[in-house]
Amino acid sequence: MLDLALAYSNARREENLAALSEFLRIPSVSTLPEHAPDMQRAAQWMAAAMRAAGLTGIEIVPTAGHPLVYGEWLEAGPDAPTLLAYGHYDVQPVDPIDEWRTPPFEPTVSGENLFARGSSDDKGQAFLVLAAAAAYLQTSGRLPINFKFMVEGEEEISSPSIPAYIAEWQERLACDAVLICDSGMLDPQTPLIVYGTRGLTYMEVIVRGPAVDLHSGTFGGAVDNPFNVLTRLLAQLQDGETRQIRIPGFYDRVQALDDEEHTLLAQIPLGDQVIQHLTGVRAAAGEAGYTSVERASTRPTLDIHGVPGGFTAPGKKTVIPARAAAKVSMRLVPNQDPQEIAELFSRYLHSLAPTTVTVEVNTLGLAKPSMVDFRDPAIQAAAQAFQRGFGAQPLYMRMGGTLPIVTDFQDSLGVPVVMMGFGLPDDNLHAPNEKFHLPNFYRGIDTVIHYFSLLGAA
Repeated sequence: MLDLALAYSNARREENLAALSEFLRIPSVSTLPEHAPDMQRAAQWMAAAMRAAGLTGIEIVPTAGHPLVYGEWLEAGPDAPTLLAYGHYDVQPVDPIDEWRTPPFEPTVSGENLFARGSSDDKGQAFLVLAAAAAYLQTSGRLPINFKFMVEGEEEISSPSIPAYIAEWQERLACDAVLICDSGMLDPQTPLIVYGTRGLTYMEVIVRGPAVDLHSGTFGGAVDNPFNVLTRLLAQLQDGETRQIRIPGFYDRVQALDDEEHTLLAQIPLGDQVIQHLTGVRAAAGEAGYTSVERASTRPTLDIHGVPGGFTAPGKKTVIPARAAAKVSMRLVPNQDPQEIAELFSRYLHSLAPTTVTVEVNTLGLAKPSMVDFRDPAIQAAAQAFQRGFGAQPLYMRMGGTLPIVTDFQDSLGVPVVMMGFGLPDDNLHAPNEKFHLPNFYRGIDTVIHYFSLLGAA
């Protein structure tokens, strides 16, 4: 079965690329209402692809937002393990469109890369899992495992509909492990297994002063400028030298790394020079006393994302705005509670606010951090699959980003979540000129084929 599946995958590279390109042409941008019809088209495309692969029980499930697509193959028998694979078909907006070198929804091969929005995040990676299943079903007519596949359409807007679905369909989704291919490798030769993700607390701060915008020449010095107050408040969130966050109680639940994790992270070649190369910054920066790898994955952070308000058009206008605002997020590590951090953030800013203005603090989003035991057999099988697919042992690292779905699966299904991805650090996720390295696409299919085999043998 394994040899037949691998031979089938190798022989159908062009067909798989053509199918993925067709999928990528659908502009399934979940956050923009005008793309709602495209979301339906993408869900229908995935359902048809599941059917063509040989899955059964295929269903397009309505949600409060965009639909999710479910399919399965459960004929390996009760003694075989059951794997639930997860992916998403929605993509990010393409702005700024002027920075794209090729049309974002017209897949273009250049060298060894496929350029298109969603190519790496996550249509390409979701499709390769389905292609691996098809390689078995179209040759041997069966898989070595029981297989369930769920592809949603709201991941890029924090999956608001999915937790309720997972909780409601616990029996339907019951499995021995969950596979998520929505992450990346360190480089084309170095696989990476992610065993943790950071959580998120996303806040909005609004400072209100005068009833209307004022002339700064007439009232400057006599009233507090909301922007001046806001910048003073924001400046007190983080220490300028150590980069430590000043919110009282923020670090109370953060645990130090043990020796085993220190050893794992020390193998990751992500030093300051690599950070400079990947980002174009003049120098790496961050919390004092920690390496770049630790700062980017195992330490909590605070970032200001936008400061709307006042006058920002070309030219000048001497105005004291009636209102100033800021968007601020904090990435959280295991044991930190997103709701508690939101409350600490709000309490701290209110304690600093002068009586000359009103300060409003709103919570815009919460997501829990996650941790998975990298020694679990399902994850070690993934390490073996990487060895066979890429000829290299994977490294292990926590992911700096947030995947709320991981804790949803852990809480509802109580099984290990295996995060093995095939993207690269320069794939321009959420940015212009997103790409997927085609050797990783093809090797990724083979790696998942090996993973199915290893799980079935276990």
